[in-house]
Amino acid sequence: MRLNVHLAAAAALGVLGLALPAWAGLWTWTLYEDRASLALANEIPDSTSLAAVLECVPGSGDAKVSVFPSEGRSRTPVVQLYKTSDAQFLEFVRTGRLSFSNEGGSGQIFMGPEHRDKLLRFSRLCGA
Repeated sequence: MRLNVHLAAAAALGVLGLALPAWAGLWTWTLYEDRASLALANEIPDSTSLAAVLECVPGSGDAKVSVFPSEGRSRTPVVQLYKTSDAQFLEFVRTGRLSFSNEGGSGQIFMGPEHRDKLLRFSRLCGA
């Protein structure tokens, strides 16, 4: 599955100097925090549009990554569980890029540098 296909297309159009679709600037990463749970969502705020969600219980050391299909009828996410100390998860925090594949499908996430502070905070608060 290709996460943020629309964002990549919008970025390409922007680089080419072409007009961007109206929705292109609406996608963002939002960090939701409380004492019992954390969620980092790639979403259009105040809508039902989700591309990816990272969830954890603070201090647990476990992170659940859900990537939602961008096409088709199914809104069933592809889910991967990580220890926040796993090399692949740490690389994601460092680069903002994550690709995984399992029996449920495959998922990809790209997070631009402007949102990486949210991912770092998520990782620190989730870590054991």
